[in-house]
Amino acid sequence: MAQTNKCALVITDGMETKTLPSRFEEGKSTMLEYVLDSVWTVADEIFVIFESEPSLSLVERVAPFGVKVAIDREGGSQLTRILTGFRASSSESCLIVPSSAPFVKPNVIFHLFESIQGADAAIPRWKGGKADPLLSVYRRKSVLRAAAQLKSRSIRGLVKNLYTVSYVDVEDFLRPLDPELLSFFRVATERDLRTARKIAASREQ
Repeated sequence: MAQTNKCALVITDGMETKTLPSRFEEGKSTMLEYVLDSVWTVADEIFVIFESEPSLSLVERVAPFGVKVAIDREGGSQLTRILTGFRASSSESCLIVPSSAPFVKPNVIFHLFESIQGADAAIPRWKGGKADPLLSVYRRKSVLRAAAQLKSRSIRGLVKNLYTVSYVDVEDFLRPLDPELLSFFRVATERDLRTARKIAASREQ
């Protein structure tokens, strides 16, 4: 299998089939399509990691993005879905992005890929110390090594097992690329979904 440089691992979290106003035509797009529309311009390889077999209709909707589908058959946790993606990929560096982040910006993704050079991971971090390991870029081989030694079954536990992490200051480096920081907006509730629909509807089609 030929190795590529940049992979995007879209981790499904139950929000992938929720719909927002379509960006390009009348109708609606799934949140998964929103995420894919942002990552495909930056990544050489894209995997969508599902907990179980996705519906044929959803697969058909995302097929134009050239994605590959992987199924987490290890237990259905967030971490096992993430590791399923890393094992499936052949890329040197992999972005993790949840399907509940419909407004992630390509230039933010590109900056994170650029920031990993010489490190095992590039992770956004705010001034107060809060980090976001679920919108981050990782060195694939480093993650698989760390996972083999993992005791804590969480993404934060995985990060602690990495040797070197490049923390990317959100205010200094990412806000200039995304002034409203909508890349970090997540849809977890129906209220969030209503907000996301308003944001989507307010944008130019």
